[in-house]
Amino acid sequence: MPRKVIIDVDTGLDDAVALLLAIRSSELDVRGITCVNGNVDLINVIANTLRVVDYSGKDIPVYSGASTAMIAEESEDAAHVHGRDGLGGIPFTKSKRSIEKEHAVDFIVNTFMEADEPMDWITLGPLTNAALAYLKEPRIAEKIRLLTMMAGGVDSGNTTPAAEFNVFADPEAARIILSSNIHKLMVPLDPLFAGGHLSRENVEKIINASHLPWCEMAGKIFSCNVQMVEKLGVKREIGQGAVSPPDLLAVAVAINPAIANIKEFWVEVETKGEFSRGMTIFDRRKIWRAKNIPQNKKADVALSVDQKKYSEMVLGTWLGPEKSL
Repeated sequence: MPRKVIIDVDTGLDDAVALLLAIRSSELDVRGITCVNGNVDLINVIANTLRVVDYSGKDIPVYSGASTAMIAEESEDAAHVHGRDGLGGIPFTKSKRSIEKEHAVDFIVNTFMEADEPMDWITLGPLTNAALAYLKEPRIAEKIRLLTMMAGGVDSGNTTPAAEFNVFADPEAARIILSSNIHKLMVPLDPLFAGGHLSRENVEKIINASHLPWCEMAGKIFSCNVQMVEKLGVKREIGQGAVSPPDLLAVAVAINPAIANIKEFWVEVETKGEFSRGMTIFDRRKIWRAKNIPQNKKADVALSVDQKKYSEMVLGTWLGPEKSL
């Protein structure tokens, strides 16, 4: 039976393909999508999310959430990466859908608290909505089977040398969630360069299936991503023509954690450093075992991924299992 899940997004290019995987997956029953300020402003995040739902071929409710970080003046965006509209300027058809009237935080709290059994939670953007929901009703922790987060970096960041964007955009929120007693699985930047990519051949199969609306959208986004990298003249460790959207990988690991090499770490978030604000500190020396450090700060962390299993999941979900090989 599909697992019920809420997905929190700041829909830019990688969130879009991640949502398409989650919504099309037979393993997940997406009960709602909540939007948060992040890659672009909340208005564009909502518009993009509604477009993705259109292209997914399913009917999923969308909710509006936090428009700023918990400390409003510290709000960040990544429009320089995703474009001002968040979808790289690709002219996707504007959606005629409307968002739900209920606020995202209220939807999160009410849905978890009313659930008959623990649900899954996936966060693909800054953790503002998640933190606000947890602060409003800490008992939701008992109603969450697993929270999978695209968050952090073990060895480095992508927004600063120390910080990954989703944590950097609201480190106070990230600290609240990482200090909670929710069962947490982090998918940081690191596995993107250790199996967490789709090869040029994988991408071409998706582009060639553009008669399927979800593949049409994903193919255009992947092509945009490849073109951006080529324009910058960056030599990719994963190979030319390959793509490694962080949020897509996070959803794949949420669907089946067995595709990843996962280890447990004590994790903390730096909120005050002049050069390290938003850095996720992973206790690789396991000093928490020797000191009285709260156990709720532990998280499972995906360090690498089986590329074959990952790509087969994506292609199998979008194209059918017979075309995933």
